[in-house]
Amino acid sequence: MPAMVPVTLETIEPCAEWSRLAEASGNPFGTVEWTQAWLEHAAAGCTTRLLAARAPDGGLAAILPLVVVRGRYVRKCRFLGYGAANELGPICAHGDRRAAIEALRLALVETRSEWDVFLGESLPGSGWDARLGATEVKRESSPVARGPWKRWDDYLAARSRSLRKELRQKEARLEGLAYRTVTNAEELEPGLDALFALHRARWGDDASPFFSGLERFHRAFAAVAFARGWVRLRFLELGGRPVAVNYSLRFGDGEWSYQHGRDPALDDASVGLLVFAHAIREAFAEGAHVFRLGPGPQAYKRRFSTDDPRVETVAVARGLRGRASLLAVRRRGG
Repeated sequence: MPAMVPVTLETIEPCAEWSRLAEASGNPFGTVEWTQAWLEHAAAGCTTRLLAARAPDGGLAAILPLVVVRGRYVRKCRFLGYGAANELGPICAHGDRRAAIEALRLALVETRSEWDVFLGESLPGSGWDARLGATEVKRESSPVARGPWKRWDDYLAARSRSLRKELRQKEARLEGLAYRTVTNAEELEPGLDALFALHRARWGDDASPFFSGLERFHRAFAAVAFARGWVRLRFLELGGRPVAVNYSLRFGDGEWSYQHGRDPALDDASVGLLVFAHAIREAFAEGAHVFRLGPGPQAYKRRFSTDDPRVETVAVARGLRGRASLLAVRRRGG
Protein backbone atom coordinates (compact mmCIF):
# COMPACT_ATOMS: atom_id res chain seq x y z
CA MET A 1 0.00 0.00 0.00
CA PRO A 2 1.42 3.45 -0.92
CA ALA A 3 2.53 5.62 1.97
CA MET A 4 0.01 8.22 3.10
CA VAL A 5 0.63 11.79 1.98
CA PRO A 6 0.83 14.11 5.01
CA VAL A 7 -1.58 17.04 4.77
CA THR A 8 -3.09 19.63 7.09
CA LEU A 9 -6.60 21.04 6.81
CA GLU A 10 -7.81 24.62 7.04
CA THR A 11 -11.01 26.51 6.24
CA ILE A 12 -10.97 28.30 2.90
CA GLU A 13 -13.15 30.82 1.08
CA PRO A 14 -13.51 31.13 -2.72
CA CYS A 15 -10.38 32.88 -3.94
CA ALA A 16 -7.84 33.08 -6.76
CA GLU A 17 -5.91 30.13 -5.34
CA TRP A 18 -9.11 28.08 -5.51
CA SER A 19 -9.61 29.13 -9.14
CA ARG A 20 -6.12 27.98 -10.08
CA LEU A 21 -6.68 24.58 -8.51
CA ALA A 22 -10.08 24.18 -10.21
CA GLU A 23 -8.46 24.96 -13.54
CA ALA A 24 -5.80 22.31 -12.86
CA SER A 25 -8.54 19.79 -12.05
CA GLY A 26 -10.30 20.39 -15.37
CA ASN A 27 -13.71 20.23 -13.68
CA PRO A 28 -16.10 23.21 -14.11
CA PHE A 29 -18.18 21.95 -11.17
CA GLY A 30 -15.28 22.68 -8.85
CA THR A 31 -14.88 26.32 -9.82
CA VAL A 32 -15.35 29.37 -7.63
CA GLU A 33 -18.12 30.48 -10.01
CA TRP A 34 -20.09 27.26 -9.56
CA THR A 35 -19.51 27.33 -5.80
CA GLN A 36 -20.62 30.93 -5.29
CA ALA A 37 -23.75 30.56 -7.42
CA TRP A 38 -24.70 27.34 -5.62
CA LEU A 39 -24.16 28.87 -2.18
CA GLU A 40 -26.31 31.86 -3.09
CA HIS A 41 -29.16 30.08 -4.81
CA ALA A 42 -29.20 26.38 -3.85
CA ALA A 43 -27.70 25.97 -0.37
CA ALA A 44 -30.83 26.50 1.73
CA GLY A 45 -30.74 24.22 4.76
CA CYS A 46 -27.05 23.43 4.36
CA THR A 47 -24.11 24.12 6.63
CA THR A 48 -20.97 24.68 4.57
CA ARG A 49 -17.60 23.15 5.43
CA LEU A 50 -15.19 24.48 2.81
CA LEU A 51 -11.87 22.87 3.66
CA ALA A 52 -8.45 23.04 2.04
CA ALA A 53 -5.49 20.70 2.37
CA ARG A 54 -1.93 21.96 2.49
CA ALA A 55 1.02 19.77 1.63
CA PRO A 56 4.14 19.87 3.85
CA ASP A 57 5.70 22.50 1.56
CA GLY A 58 2.74 24.83 2.19
CA GLY A 59 1.27 24.47 -1.28
CA LEU A 60 -2.47 24.00 -1.77
CA ALA A 61 -3.00 20.33 -2.58
CA ALA A 62 -6.79 19.96 -2.54
CA ILE A 63 -10.08 21.66 -1.74
CA LEU A 64 -12.94 19.76 -0.12
CA PRO A 65 -16.18 21.72 -0.64
CA LEU A 66 -18.49 19.90 1.78
CA VAL A 67 -21.94 20.71 3.10
CA VAL A 68 -23.99 19.15 5.87
CA VAL A 69 -27.66 18.77 5.02
CA ARG A 70 -29.94 18.44 8.04
CA GLY A 71 -33.01 16.35 7.41
CA ARG A 72 -35.76 15.53 9.85
CA TYR A 73 -33.90 12.55 11.27
CA VAL A 74 -30.55 12.30 9.51
CA ARG A 75 -27.61 14.66 8.89
CA LYS A 76 -25.90 14.01 5.57
CA CYS A 77 -22.45 15.22 4.62
CA ARG A 78 -22.20 15.74 0.85
CA PHE A 79 -20.12 17.55 -1.72
CA LEU A 80 -21.35 21.03 -2.56
CA GLY A 81 -23.37 20.94 -5.77
CA TYR A 82 -24.72 17.43 -5.17
CA GLY A 83 -27.40 16.37 -7.61
CA ALA A 84 -26.68 19.23 -9.99
CA ALA A 85 -23.06 18.46 -10.93
CA ASN A 86 -21.95 15.85 -13.46
CA GLU A 87 -18.87 15.02 -11.40
CA LEU A 88 -17.84 15.81 -7.82
CA GLY A 89 -15.04 15.05 -5.40
CA PRO A 90 -11.90 16.73 -4.07
CA ILE A 91 -10.69 19.59 -6.24
CA CYS A 92 -7.07 18.92 -7.09
CA ALA A 93 -4.53 18.59 -9.87
CA HIS A 94 -4.24 15.05 -11.20
CA GLY A 95 -0.79 14.67 -9.67
CA ASP A 96 -2.16 15.46 -6.20
CA ARG A 97 -4.90 12.81 -6.20
CA ARG A 98 -3.32 10.79 -3.37
CA ALA A 99 -2.97 13.86 -1.18
CA ALA A 100 -6.60 14.80 -1.93
CA ILE A 101 -7.87 11.37 -0.93
CA GLU A 102 -5.93 11.51 2.32
CA ALA A 103 -7.32 15.00 2.93
CA LEU A 104 -10.87 13.74 2.42
CA ARG A 105 -10.26 10.91 4.87
CA LEU A 106 -8.98 13.44 7.40
CA ALA A 107 -11.90 15.79 6.78
CA LEU A 108 -14.40 13.02 7.43
CA VAL A 109 -12.67 12.24 10.71
CA GLU A 110 -12.54 15.88 11.81
CA THR A 111 -16.21 16.53 10.97
CA ARG A 112 -17.64 13.16 12.08
CA SER A 113 -19.59 14.66 14.99
CA GLU A 114 -21.53 16.83 12.50
CA TRP A 115 -23.09 14.09 10.35
CA ASP A 116 -24.70 10.66 10.46
CA VAL A 117 -23.83 9.60 6.92
CA PHE A 118 -21.33 10.84 4.35
CA LEU A 119 -22.67 10.47 0.82
CA GLY A 120 -19.94 10.93 -1.78
CA GLU A 121 -21.78 11.20 -5.08
CA SER A 122 -20.60 11.25 -8.71
CA LEU A 123 -16.96 10.56 -7.85
CA PRO A 124 -14.76 9.98 -10.92
CA GLY A 125 -13.56 6.48 -11.71
CA SER A 126 -13.82 3.62 -9.24
CA GLY A 127 -12.29 2.29 -6.04
CA TRP A 128 -13.47 5.09 -3.75
CA ASP A 129 -14.95 2.58 -1.30
CA ALA A 130 -11.52 1.06 -0.65
CA ARG A 131 -9.81 4.45 -0.50
CA LEU A 132 -12.22 5.86 2.08
CA GLY A 133 -13.25 2.74 3.97
CA ALA A 134 -16.72 3.35 2.55
CA THR A 135 -19.59 1.31 1.15
CA GLU A 136 -20.23 1.39 -2.57
CA VAL A 137 -23.76 2.58 -3.28
CA LYS A 138 -23.87 2.92 -7.04
CA ARG A 139 -21.73 2.89 -10.18
CA GLU A 140 -23.00 4.88 -13.12
CA SER A 141 -22.03 5.14 -16.74
CA SER A 142 -20.32 8.41 -17.70
CA PRO A 143 -19.27 7.97 -21.33
CA VAL A 144 -16.90 10.25 -23.21
CA ALA A 145 -15.85 10.84 -26.81
CA ARG A 146 -12.09 11.26 -26.80
CA GLY A 147 -10.22 13.27 -29.37
CA PRO A 148 -8.92 15.46 -30.60
CA TRP A 149 -10.26 14.89 -34.11
CA LYS A 150 -9.15 17.24 -36.84
CA ARG A 151 -11.99 16.19 -39.13
CA TRP A 152 -15.58 15.33 -38.19
CA ASP A 153 -15.62 12.65 -40.88
CA ASP A 154 -12.65 10.92 -39.23
CA TYR A 155 -14.52 10.75 -35.94
CA LEU A 156 -17.69 9.48 -37.62
CA ALA A 157 -15.68 6.85 -39.49
CA ALA A 158 -14.80 5.37 -36.09
CA ARG A 159 -18.48 5.14 -35.14
CA SER A 160 -21.11 2.75 -36.43
CA ARG A 161 -22.33 2.75 -39.99
CA SER A 162 -25.92 3.02 -38.76
CA LEU A 163 -25.13 6.25 -36.86
CA ARG A 164 -23.47 7.81 -39.90
CA LYS A 165 -26.43 6.89 -42.08
CA GLU A 166 -29.02 8.14 -39.59
CA LEU A 167 -27.36 11.52 -39.09
CA ARG A 168 -27.03 12.07 -42.82
CA GLN A 169 -30.60 11.05 -43.64
CA LYS A 170 -32.26 12.87 -40.74
CA GLU A 171 -30.54 16.15 -41.58
CA ALA A 172 -31.46 15.83 -45.26
CA ARG A 173 -35.16 15.35 -44.44
CA LEU A 174 -35.53 18.50 -42.32
CA GLU A 175 -36.51 21.53 -44.38
CA GLY A 176 -35.28 24.88 -43.11
CA LEU A 177 -32.78 23.24 -40.73
CA ALA A 178 -30.14 25.55 -39.25
CA TYR A 179 -27.79 25.35 -36.29
CA ARG A 180 -27.16 28.38 -34.11
CA THR A 181 -24.84 29.00 -31.17
CA VAL A 182 -25.38 31.76 -28.62
CA THR A 183 -22.39 34.06 -29.11
CA ASN A 184 -23.19 37.31 -27.29
CA ALA A 185 -24.52 38.26 -23.88
CA GLU A 186 -27.78 39.69 -25.25
CA GLU A 187 -28.69 36.25 -26.64
CA LEU A 188 -28.03 34.38 -23.40
CA GLU A 189 -31.25 35.01 -21.49
CA PRO A 190 -33.54 34.26 -24.47
CA GLY A 191 -31.39 31.19 -25.13
CA LEU A 192 -31.84 30.01 -21.55
CA ASP A 193 -35.59 30.66 -21.80
CA ALA A 194 -35.69 28.33 -24.79
CA LEU A 195 -33.51 25.74 -23.03
CA PHE A 196 -35.80 25.54 -20.00
CA ALA A 197 -38.92 25.53 -22.17
CA LEU A 198 -37.65 22.68 -24.36
CA HIS A 199 -36.39 20.72 -21.36
CA ARG A 200 -39.81 20.94 -19.68
CA ALA A 201 -41.60 20.20 -22.93
CA ARG A 202 -39.62 16.98 -23.22
CA TRP A 203 -39.81 15.83 -19.61
CA GLY A 204 -42.94 17.45 -18.17
CA ASP A 205 -43.48 16.45 -14.55
CA ASP A 206 -40.35 14.28 -14.74
CA ALA A 207 -38.07 17.28 -15.42
CA SER A 208 -34.97 17.19 -13.25
CA PRO A 209 -35.48 18.88 -9.86
CA PHE A 210 -31.78 19.73 -9.93
CA PHE A 211 -32.25 21.60 -13.21
CA SER A 212 -35.79 22.90 -13.58
CA GLY A 213 -36.10 23.07 -9.80
CA LEU A 214 -32.93 25.17 -9.50
CA GLU A 215 -33.53 27.55 -12.37
CA ARG A 216 -32.32 30.67 -10.52
CA PHE A 217 -29.05 28.93 -9.69
CA HIS A 218 -28.47 27.75 -13.25
CA ARG A 219 -29.23 31.17 -14.72
CA ALA A 220 -26.88 32.85 -12.25
CA PHE A 221 -24.08 30.39 -12.99
CA ALA A 222 -24.63 30.53 -16.76
CA ALA A 223 -24.32 34.32 -16.72
CA VAL A 224 -20.92 34.32 -15.06
CA ALA A 225 -19.77 31.20 -16.92
CA PHE A 226 -20.68 32.87 -20.23
CA ALA A 227 -18.55 35.86 -19.27
CA ARG A 228 -15.66 33.43 -18.66
CA GLY A 229 -16.12 31.90 -22.12
CA TRP A 230 -17.29 28.51 -20.84
CA VAL A 231 -20.91 28.33 -22.04
CA ARG A 232 -21.81 26.52 -25.24
CA LEU A 233 -25.54 26.88 -25.94
CA ARG A 234 -26.30 25.33 -29.32
CA PHE A 235 -29.69 25.13 -31.04
CA LEU A 236 -31.20 23.24 -33.91
CA GLU A 237 -33.80 25.50 -35.51
CA LEU A 238 -36.46 24.85 -38.12
CA GLY A 239 -37.64 27.94 -39.96
CA GLY A 240 -36.03 30.08 -37.25
CA ARG A 241 -37.80 28.28 -34.40
CA PRO A 242 -35.62 26.43 -31.83
CA VAL A 243 -36.70 22.78 -31.61
CA ALA A 244 -33.69 21.20 -29.87
CA VAL A 245 -30.84 22.48 -27.72
CA ASN A 246 -27.62 21.29 -26.10
CA TYR A 247 -26.09 23.19 -23.19
CA SER A 248 -22.44 22.34 -22.56
CA LEU A 249 -19.52 23.80 -20.63
CA ARG A 250 -16.11 24.21 -22.24
CA PHE A 251 -13.41 24.07 -19.56
CA GLY A 252 -9.75 23.58 -20.30
CA ASP A 253 -9.31 21.07 -23.09
CA GLY A 254 -12.63 19.35 -22.43
CA GLU A 255 -16.30 20.03 -23.04
CA TRP A 256 -18.99 18.78 -20.66
CA SER A 257 -22.47 18.16 -22.05
CA TYR A 258 -24.70 19.34 -19.25
CA GLN A 259 -28.35 19.62 -20.26
CA HIS A 260 -30.57 19.44 -23.30
CA GLY A 261 -34.15 19.65 -24.47
CA ARG A 262 -36.21 19.06 -27.56
CA ASP A 263 -39.68 19.46 -28.98
CA PRO A 264 -41.40 16.10 -28.31
CA ALA A 265 -43.58 16.62 -31.38
CA LEU A 266 -40.45 16.05 -33.47
CA ASP A 267 -39.25 12.84 -31.86
CA ASP A 268 -39.48 10.98 -35.16
CA ALA A 269 -37.11 13.51 -36.72
CA SER A 270 -34.47 12.80 -34.03
CA VAL A 271 -33.78 16.50 -33.51
CA GLY A 272 -32.26 15.72 -30.12
CA LEU A 273 -29.77 13.31 -31.66
CA LEU A 274 -28.88 15.82 -34.36
CA VAL A 275 -28.18 18.71 -32.00
CA PHE A 276 -26.12 16.39 -29.79
CA ALA A 277 -24.02 15.35 -32.79
CA HIS A 278 -23.66 19.00 -33.74
CA ALA A 279 -22.39 19.86 -30.24
CA ILE A 280 -19.71 17.16 -30.48
CA ARG A 281 -18.74 18.30 -33.99
CA GLU A 282 -18.37 21.91 -32.85
CA ALA A 283 -16.40 20.94 -29.73
CA PHE A 284 -13.85 19.00 -31.75
CA ALA A 285 -13.69 21.80 -34.32
CA GLU A 286 -12.76 24.15 -31.45
CA GLY A 287 -9.94 21.80 -30.45
CA ALA A 288 -11.50 19.98 -27.48
CA HIS A 289 -9.60 16.83 -26.56
CA VAL A 290 -12.58 15.16 -24.93
CA PHE A 291 -16.34 15.61 -25.05
CA ARG A 292 -17.98 14.33 -21.87
CA LEU A 293 -21.37 13.02 -22.90
CA GLY A 294 -22.89 13.25 -19.42
CA PRO A 295 -23.69 10.63 -16.77
CA GLY A 296 -26.23 7.96 -17.57
CA PRO A 297 -26.47 4.76 -19.63
CA GLN A 298 -28.65 6.13 -22.44
CA ALA A 299 -28.17 4.27 -25.69
CA TYR A 300 -27.64 7.43 -27.76
CA LYS A 301 -24.58 8.30 -25.64
CA ARG A 302 -23.04 4.89 -26.25
CA ARG A 303 -23.33 5.48 -29.99
CA PHE A 304 -21.02 8.49 -29.71
CA SER A 305 -18.67 7.31 -26.96
CA THR A 306 -15.13 6.00 -27.27
CA ASP A 307 -14.87 4.83 -23.63
CA ASP A 308 -16.58 5.07 -20.26
CA PRO A 309 -14.57 6.03 -17.15
CA ARG A 310 -17.76 5.94 -15.01
CA VAL A 311 -18.63 7.72 -11.79
CA GLU A 312 -19.58 6.14 -8.49
CA THR A 313 -21.32 6.94 -5.23
CA VAL A 314 -20.02 5.73 -1.88
CA ALA A 315 -21.16 6.24 1.69
CA VAL A 316 -19.82 6.14 5.24
CA ALA A 317 -22.34 5.66 8.05
CA ARG A 318 -22.09 6.58 11.72
CA GLY A 319 -24.44 5.36 14.41
CA LEU A 320 -27.88 3.83 14.14
CA ARG A 321 -29.39 6.69 12.14
CA GLY A 322 -26.49 6.72 9.72
CA ARG A 323 -26.70 2.98 9.14
CA ALA A 324 -30.47 3.18 8.59
CA SER A 325 -29.98 6.03 6.12
CA LEU A 326 -27.29 4.06 4.28
CA LEU A 327 -29.58 1.06 4.02
CA ALA A 328 -32.31 3.26 2.52
CA VAL A 329 -29.88 4.86 0.08
CA ARG A 330 -28.61 1.46 -1.09
CA ARG A 331 -32.15 0.17 -1.57
CA ARG A 332 -33.03 3.02 -3.94
CA GLY A 333 -29.60 2.96 -5.61
CA GLY A 334 -28.30 6.40 -4.63
